[in-house]
Amino acid sequence: MRLIRFKDRSMNQKLFLTYVFLIIIPLILIGSISYYYSISFLEGRIVHSFKELNRQMTTSTDAFLKNMLRVSETPFYDQELLNILSKDYGTYEYPIYEKSSDYKYINDEFFRKIFLFNNDIDSLVIYADNNEVAYRKGYQVIYNYDYQPFDEPWFRQIEAKRGQPVVVGLHPEKQVSMGSSVMSVGQVIVDPATNQKLGTFIVNFRDGTLRKLYQGLNPGPEAEQMIVDENNKILFSTVSRAIGLNLKDQVRQDDPEYYIVHNTSAISGWKFYSIIHKQAMFHEVYQIRNFIAIIVGITIITAFCVALLVSRGITNPIKQLSRMMRRVEIGDFNVNINMNRQDEIGRLGYAFNAMTKEIQQLIARIKEEEHQKRSAELNALQAQINPHFLYNTLSVVRWMSQAQMADNITETLDSLIGLLAFSARNTKEFVSIEEEMAFIQNYVTLLELRYYNTFEATYHVEAEVRHYQTLKFIVQPFVENAIFHGFADEKHTYRLSIDVRRHEKGVRFMIKDNGIGMSQEQIERLLDKSKGQQGMNSIGVRNVSERIQLHFGPQYGVQIHTLSGEGTTIFIDIPVLINTEEPSAKEGIR
Repeated sequence: MRLIRFKDRSMNQKLFLTYVFLIIIPLILIGSISYYYSISFLEGRIVHSFKELNRQMTTSTDAFLKNMLRVSETPFYDQELLNILSKDYGTYEYPIYEKSSDYKYINDEFFRKIFLFNNDIDSLVIYADNNEVAYRKGYQVIYNYDYQPFDEPWFRQIEAKRGQPVVVGLHPEKQVSMGSSVMSVGQVIVDPATNQKLGTFIVNFRDGTLRKLYQGLNPGPEAEQMIVDENNKILFSTVSRAIGLNLKDQVRQDDPEYYIVHNTSAISGWKFYSIIHKQAMFHEVYQIRNFIAIIVGITIITAFCVALLVSRGITNPIKQLSRMMRRVEIGDFNVNINMNRQDEIGRLGYAFNAMTKEIQQLIARIKEEEHQKRSAELNALQAQINPHFLYNTLSVVRWMSQAQMADNITETLDSLIGLLAFSARNTKEFVSIEEEMAFIQNYVTLLELRYYNTFEATYHVEAEVRHYQTLKFIVQPFVENAIFHGFADEKHTYRLSIDVRRHEKGVRFMIKDNGIGMSQEQIERLLDKSKGQQGMNSIGVRNVSERIQLHFGPQYGVQIHTLSGEGTTIFIDIPVLINTEEPSAKEGIR
């Protein structure tokens, strides 16, 4: 179905659609933008809060690990321990009581002091290079003699960082803790004096240490906190079942259903994750969204109803006015609109009633004027009897003069009869150029007889323009002015030429004489309406210019070019007017 342009729709539809665009669409846009802005703002606040939580967890864990790192450095500050570890039990045969005393010092003195100030330690182990038996102390005293940790990746990692403490993530402790999972801090013991490796010191702390550290942490059901070691093994989680598992098996980091925020510890390399479930986090926001959607929906329905009522309230009177105007279009002016309202539409109805009443009065007045016009035309027709009677009488006189061989009288009567015939026959305002020029020739012939042929007149009319139309009497005033006022010296032979041809503007009449010319003041006086020279039938020069511009516009009219003592040239420009009728002039252009 072809879409209807907005401007072609009914007023009711335009108003209704305007209400929709101005009220409903902005309401939906504002609601949507507000909702998404709120979601974005809340998302930013939540992510920021979990970043802050991660930062605090990182700080707390690093503080705990720093303490464990200090514990791992304790052997370097105990000279007695260094002396014991420096003994070469393989080369020298030490007394049994000395070995026993050394073992007792390490377990009862050195380890005891560490346990006394660090309750989170699960066990302590020193693997001495000078003794095949490790020194150990812990909450479980069972020692696994068959287990050697030297090939374990975590142990090799400690050995590789000789002289630097190493934090080891979750791993099973098989030496003294019966395979329970622990986290460790280990360091190679080196003699400061000789830089000789004396052994390896391992500080184990239970996995429950981190749970104890974050005992009060409750991120809520929409989030989960995790600590992951360098091997992606979960060391701590608010969901207990995840501890010891691989992070990749629990969470897809590209899952769009979750926000994942993490920090990395500079001390341990562990990563602290906040995994936030979007659906749970925005549960209350979604409830607010649904509530807003319901409110917006109710508002839209209400707005639709209000828009419909308002548009109909505005357009119904306009439709009534439109129906009345269609009756006026078909000529029924006996219509009246009853509108009991004072707004713009009411005033429009009152104006319509006034207009129809005025039209009725105008029609009556036009009928009366037409009646008067017909009476005037009848009177004018009766008034033409005199020129016709004179024309017929002169024709009889001409026939008599011709019978008596009086040629001058015959020529004069021919010209005069032509003038009277032109005036009596042509009652219209427009005539052909051929008729106008025939009239001018008759007029000039009479003047030649009057002035005893003291001037010569020539005419040239292009064949193309002969049957074009022109206003009557636009050349005669200028011919009269040239002969009466330009040919002042009777001893001088004057020439008058009239040329009519096509021009870029349309048709141009050029009237040229070699008379005495005019000054600028005389031109202004000639064109002045109150002082213009009057010629035959009281048609003045200025009247010609005004008539031309009135009919055809300011680009057409009269131009006068003259110099005092050198003659005058007048240009009359009119548009091309095609004559659709056959020319009625019987006289040709000589």
